[in-house]
Amino acid sequence: MEGMILGLYQNKVLIQANSAKPNRNIMVVGGPGSYKTQSFVITNVLYETNNSLIITDPKAEVYEKTAAIKEKQGYEVHVINFMNMSTSDRHNPLDYVRKETQATTVATKMVDSANKDGKRDVWYYSQRALLKALILYAIYELEPKKRNMRGLLEFLQTFDTDDSKGESELDKQFLLLEFTHPARRAYELGYKKAKQEMQGSIIVSMLTTISDYVDSEVAEFTSFSDFHLTDIGQRKIMLYVIIPLMDQSWQGLINLFFSQLFNELYDFASLHHAKLPRPVTMILDEFPNLGKFENYEEFLATCRGYDIGVTTIVQTITQLQDRYGEKKAESILGNCATKICLNAANRSTANYFKDLLDKATVKVETESASKQHGRDSTSSSQSESESYTARDLMTAGEIMQMASDESIILFANKPPIRAKKAFQFKLFPDVTTTYQINQADYRAKPSASQLDRLATAQQLFEQEAQAKETARKERLFEEQTPTFDDDFEDFHGFEFIDQQVAEEGGD
Repeated sequence: MEGMILGLYQNKVLIQANSAKPNRNIMVVGGPGSYKTQSFVITNVLYETNNSLIITDPKAEVYEKTAAIKEKQGYEVHVINFMNMSTSDRHNPLDYVRKETQATTVATKMVDSANKDGKRDVWYYSQRALLKALILYAIYELEPKKRNMRGLLEFLQTFDTDDSKGESELDKQFLLLEFTHPARRAYELGYKKAKQEMQGSIIVSMLTTISDYVDSEVAEFTSFSDFHLTDIGQRKIMLYVIIPLMDQSWQGLINLFFSQLFNELYDFASLHHAKLPRPVTMILDEFPNLGKFENYEEFLATCRGYDIGVTTIVQTITQLQDRYGEKKAESILGNCATKICLNAANRSTANYFKDLLDKATVKVETESASKQHGRDSTSSSQSESESYTARDLMTAGEIMQMASDESIILFANKPPIRAKKAFQFKLFPDVTTTYQINQADYRAKPSASQLDRLATAQQLFEQEAQAKETARKERLFEEQTPTFDDDFEDFHGFEFIDQQVAEEGGD
């Protein structure tokens, strides 16, 4: 089975197929008490048995009720848990840095997460430039098992000193690199350009920004990737991303995770005729808690071609507007061919759906009566008439007063529907209670392909290290070996004298 269950209409299950046009993106609006988890998220997790699935799971409720079932359906189950990283698969952001622009993205997301006031001054750009240089150094120069935030911090801790002459050890390490090396270029054109008295403050600012990665649990979480993000577009994977709702500490890392996920799936699809080998369905509950994605509307506009369908779930329309601004929010909404209102938690949301529903033509019956008075009598007459007028299909008040089991479904190219919610406990009775498990029991298990990647990277690193050492020794030998010029007269004279001494039998 594949597709998305939208609701119940005339006692039939309404399903949006994967081939739906213009796209299979869905916007779901439902505030507290709208049953969005029970009538939409869990329902569709249970129903889909073909596509890879990625869902955000704020309370780990969906994982506990569906993970065992998804395994029985043949899924490879993974968990990324930003609430409790010890019961999670690991994710190393540096695994997805293959070029300078990707290093810039990682550095920007990390610095932005600590830049609460949004001010982009010289301190912001300087510490971002230093972090970018360190990331590039880590992925090109450190051994594979240290190409992570822990290894980066250890490198910085080791060389953030001055020698006996007051020269920077950090400078020395970067200046040992080739002149065109990406890490050296980023270091010299960014951080190194700052005044010397500022450099210590820049390092302190950057260390404050990434200080959370020193924590042993976080360092372990970001040390390795137990599965590769492109696996989701190849194999039948069920990924639960557990996010905290009240704690915003890791919003930057969460946002980086999804940004890398979007990019990796696109890049992987480009290697397979612009289509993923395995279709992917994303259900992003509590979407504003994932941070702001700069190009989310473009992602929604193009993802159908790559065989990706995205459900974006928000509590209110204003919540989306606050995060993205009115124009971008409107563009995001416009790139969702299906919109579902589970309830309207405020009047702005109700007015939005009222306007989308537009007008209905209704018949209005009227009666009129008249009397005429004459000298001799009084007469009266009565007439009835019909007229047609337009009124809102539903008023904002009617939308806000919908029954708790009702929803409104709007399509890009079909008339709207007032439907019943598709509760999972009615469509799949007793399933979630029979197979329920505890998320705290989850333990990561690195995939064989990831372990193979690490072994291959280690082997390549050792070969390159040996080649560099050989080249160094050859260069040192050349520098220490004297050379002679054949045209140098004294040299020929020495040969002559030496030969003459030999002929005379001298020592």
